[in-house]
Amino acid sequence: MRWFQALAVVVLLLAAAALATVRRVGDGEMRPTLKPGDLVVVLPVKPLRGDIVVLRDPLDPDRRVLRRALTDGDSKVRWDEGGLRINGKRVRQTDMGELEGDSVQQEVIWSKPPARAKKWLVRLRKPPAFWTSDVVEVPEEHWYLLADDRDRAVDSRWWGPVPESAIEGVVRLRVGPPDTWRGLVEVQKGWE
Repeated sequence: MRWFQALAVVVLLLAAAALATVRRVGDGEMRPTLKPGDLVVVLPVKPLRGDIVVLRDPLDPDRRVLRRALTDGDSKVRWDEGGLRINGKRVRQTDMGELEGDSVQQEVIWSKPPARAKKWLVRLRKPPAFWTSDVVEVPEEHWYLLADDRDRAVDSRWWGPVPESAIEGVVRLRVGPPDTWRGLVEVQKGWE
């Protein structure tokens, strides 16, 4: 029976490799998580909250962009003086240091029980830009997407929620030079 399980794993890995796309990151809009020149492995799978996704820029369809899938349909997103809120709960930020004179913050969103946290880093200008908005209701089969380099990129704050059908794939692996906040290779995974 073990040979059957090993064969099944090999078949699954070969299928995943056939479906995977390797891309080179061309811009800094997802810094500090992804940097220009990093290689990412993209799979054509349904995103989870916290995943980095690939899509065509809604304002320039000739350009592909990477964004973080923050929350999906049936959610409410609001920006106020306290920062970003999802369904009324504030996304927590912890100061992690500086990157080229800007602030690096770790954002944390808690999932449903059993409690697990999904964390990632964002880059914010100093002094930070304060965003405010009315409540944005994310429709079913849509995603609210944000750039990790928050103050230098366009995302759902301008586009609004993006249809899931516009998402071409999900980043599952990143390879690039290590630094203070990241290793040489990182598996990227959201959570349900």
